[in-house]
Amino acid sequence: MRELRFLVERNNQAYILAGEEALLLSVANGYQPILRFVIFDPPAVLIGYHQAVEQEVNIEEVKKRGWEIGRRPTGGGTIIMGPWQLGWEIYTSSDLLGYTPESAIKIGSEGVIRALDKLGIKASFRPKNDVEVNGRKISGIGAFSEGKYIAVTGTILLDFDADAMVSVLRLSSEKLKDKLARDFKDRLTWINKELTRPIDMEELIKISRDSFAEALGIKLVDGNYNEFEKKTIHELELKYSSPEWIFNLRRPLIGDDMRYVEKKLPGGLVKVQVKMASKNLIESVLITGDFFIEPRNAIYDLEARLKWSRVEDLEDEIKTWFNNVKAIGITADDLIKIIEEAVR
Repeated sequence: MRELRFLVERNNQAYILAGEEALLLSVANGYQPILRFVIFDPPAVLIGYHQAVEQEVNIEEVKKRGWEIGRRPTGGGTIIMGPWQLGWEIYTSSDLLGYTPESAIKIGSEGVIRALDKLGIKASFRPKNDVEVNGRKISGIGAFSEGKYIAVTGTILLDFDADAMVSVLRLSSEKLKDKLARDFKDRLTWINKELTRPIDMEELIKISRDSFAEALGIKLVDGNYNEFEKKTIHELELKYSSPEWIFNLRRPLIGDDMRYVEKKLPGGLVKVQVKMASKNLIESVLITGDFFIEPRNAIYDLEARLKWSRVEDLEDEIKTWFNNVKAIGITADDLIKIIEEAVR
């Protein structure tokens, strides 16, 4: 039976996210695969890899609460992580998780489903990356890869505060905040909402540890970081705490003749900002949202292709680029239509 190291980390967002990158590099360098549980303390608002902070987060409210802002190394949408949620992460060769991000997400969800079942909560997987209880989301999942090695990461909601979640999102009005808070309460659920007897984090960790071992068909051995991981996490902390990574990686465009379109697709919300140099000439493009694309930095290649391109060349440029990427729930035609709508 394959063995994975098991450890629990309670720390700030920069340390935990640095660990996500470091642990995948570790297994890619031949070190033992890992299941890590994480608890974010202090709480943090985490945007997805392809999102822009200014488009998603109420920065002033986050500061007032004494929370942090971070950028995940995975795609997906904005989430809050804090002591009321259990984060889980698997780092291994891709054969254990079915070789693709989609299969890794599905297999990882089985650990969550088994844990909830032990608590008497019936749950199921909903593509592309959620676990639901009676149609309400209780866990979100993401994945990213490094060659033939893969990381799948997710959450389990133990408790949840919809009003706190909405307060740190960038919304246009109080009316919209009230509506979104109601929507969250309708669309989300959490363990202690489903149970008549609340449980604490320690009990959830114990149940989840056993459940992931069963779902993956592996043996878990309590462990800690090796020297390579300690060194790499320390180095990467500087990246994940830096304004350059958090704020400047995906900064909204500014200037005259700006166009903006957003569209909800099966693979997520896609937001396109286009700066025009003239009627038929694109100066620059920013593509953000809560989608998943592999390789994860491929969206920069598309933006570079479209920089100073002519409108009539859009279709060919996007189709050529799409031949070398994997997008979950988004097609080349989807992107062509959205960007053409913005520029015309």
